[in-house]
Amino acid sequence: MKLLVTEAIGDVGLDMLREVGEVDVRLGLNGPALVEAIADYQVLVVRSATRVTADVLSAGAGLKIVGRCGVGVDNIDVEAATRQGILVVNSPAGNTLAAAEHTIALLFSLARRIPDAVASMRADTWDRKTFVGAELHDKVLGIVGFGKIGLEVARRALGLEMKVLAYDPQMNDQKAASVGVEVAADYEDLLRRADFVTFHLPLNRFTRGMLAAAQIELMKPTACVINVARGGIVDEAALAEALHAGRLAGAAIDVWEYEPPFGRNPRSPLLDAPGLIPTPHLGASTSEAQENVATDVAQQVKIALRGEPVHGAVNLPQLEAEEHRRLKPYLSLSEQLGRFLAQLSEGDKISGVEITYLGRLQHEPTAPLTRGVLRGLLATFVDDRTINYVNVPMVVAEMGIDVAEVRSSEPTIYPAVMRVALTTNRYRHVAEGASFGADPRVVSLDGYQFNIVPYGHLLVWWNLDHPGVIGRVGTLLGDSGTNIAGMQLGRDNWGGNAISIVAVDGHIDDELLAKIKQIPGMVDVRRVDFGTGDHLALPVPPVPSVP
Repeated sequence: MKLLVTEAIGDVGLDMLREVGEVDVRLGLNGPALVEAIADYQVLVVRSATRVTADVLSAGAGLKIVGRCGVGVDNIDVEAATRQGILVVNSPAGNTLAAAEHTIALLFSLARRIPDAVASMRADTWDRKTFVGAELHDKVLGIVGFGKIGLEVARRALGLEMKVLAYDPQMNDQKAASVGVEVAADYEDLLRRADFVTFHLPLNRFTRGMLAAAQIELMKPTACVINVARGGIVDEAALAEALHAGRLAGAAIDVWEYEPPFGRNPRSPLLDAPGLIPTPHLGASTSEAQENVATDVAQQVKIALRGEPVHGAVNLPQLEAEEHRRLKPYLSLSEQLGRFLAQLSEGDKISGVEITYLGRLQHEPTAPLTRGVLRGLLATFVDDRTINYVNVPMVVAEMGIDVAEVRSSEPTIYPAVMRVALTTNRYRHVAEGASFGADPRVVSLDGYQFNIVPYGHLLVWWNLDHPGVIGRVGTLLGDSGTNIAGMQLGRDNWGGNAISIVAVDGHIDDELLAKIKQIPGMVDVRRVDFGTGDHLALPVPPVPSVP
C-alpha cells in the first residue's frame, strides 16, 4: 500500500498513515507533476492547495481514497472520483473551532481597526483619533450558513452580547432558537439588518458570487464583510469597488478566488482597497486544528480500507456506528439479493429495480442497502472490481436502469424485510430477504416461501408440475458428480406450475445446465453462484498489498 501526502499535515496523522503502508510526503506536488506521479499510489491526502482534477484521478489507476484534511472539497473533482469508484473523505469537524475563532479575531480587528493601528505604530505614528473603533456589544452579526462553524461563531458572538441573525436554507430553526439565534426571513433581510456579515458556506454553483454588487447595495454603509469560508463566494471586484467608494466600512478576507491572490495568479483588486484586512487562508491554521484534521482523515483512511463506514465520506452514504451495527446483516443481504435476481435474469435486459423496505427497515437509513442491491446486481454483468458503493448509482443510471426505493408499513412475517423486484424485457422476479440474527436469508421468490442461505451455489428451475422432473434432475446431477446439499420446493396448485431451488456443492457447468433444460416439462433453468460472501458489505473494495 502506498500513500501520497502533498501538503503539510500533523505528525500524528502521518504516523497513523504509516501504519497503513508506505507514505511519501511530496509537498507542493500539483498539476502535470501530480498526474505523472499518482499512478503509483492507492491513497492521496491533501489540504486545500492541491487540485485533484479529473486528469489526476484518471491517471490514478490504483487510487481508492482521496482524503481532504479540512472541510471544503471544491479542490477535488468529486463527480470524477465518484465515477471511478474513488472514495472522498474530509474532516467536517476537525477545524471547526479554529475557523470560528479566526472569524471572531477578524471581527474584533474590523471593529477596532487593529491592523491599521499596528501599522501606524510601526511607522512611529501616535494617532489615537484616526483609529476610533466600534463596540461589538448590541451589534447585529449576520451569519450566512449555519452549519458547525456558523453555530460556533454564533455561540461566541452571543457571549459578546451581540445580536445574531442567521440565514441558511437548510437550517434547523429549532436548533437556532435553542442557542438564541434569530432566523432571518431571507438572505436579503439579513443583508439589510446586519452590521457585520460573515460567510460559512461551501463553494458551489448556488453560492459562487452570492455577495456581489446587487447584494452590497442592500447593506448598511457602516457594515463590514468577513469571509473565512471559500474564495469565490464574495465577488472580489465588487467588494473592492464598494470599499473604494465608501459603500462599506470594511472587510476581512481569509480566502480568495485564486490563492495566492498575486504572483502567478491574477492579482486581486481587493488587496489595494481601503479598509481591507487580508489574511492568507489561516482559518484552519492552528497547531490543534492541523493535528485534528490530519488524525481524523488518517483514521478514516484506516477504517475505510477495512471496509467499515466513515463519518466524513463525501460521496458515500454515512452511517452512525449504532446504525451500522443494526444494518450490518442487511448490508450482506442486500448484495446477495442483487446477485440472486441478476443471475435469475441473466441474458435479459434489465429495465428497472424496485426496493421496498418493510418492518423495522422502513425507519432506517437505507441508502447503503440500496447501493448494496445495485452492486450485487451489476456484479453479474460487469467487472466486479470496478463497481463499489461509491460509483454504483452513477453506473446504474448510465445503463438506463430505473431505480425506485419504497418504504412500506405492510405487515410482514419477519421483523425487518427487504423486497427487491427486478423487471426485465421478459420477466419480473421478486425476492424477499430477512435476517435471522446475524445470518441473512432469502425468504421468498415470486411469492413462494423459502429459507435460502445466500452463499455457495444454487440451481433454480421452473417446471410444469408433472411427476419425474425432480428425479431426472437428481439423476443428471448425480451422473455429473454434483452433490446436492439441500432442496426446497413450491407450487401454485396440483398439476400447475412448480419451482425448485437446490443447493449444490459446486458450480453447474454449461453442458450440465443444457441437459437439465432438455428435461420434458422444464420451463426455465437458472444457476446462481453466490460466492463465499467475502466480497460483501465493503463500502470500499479491499486494496491489495503493493510490494
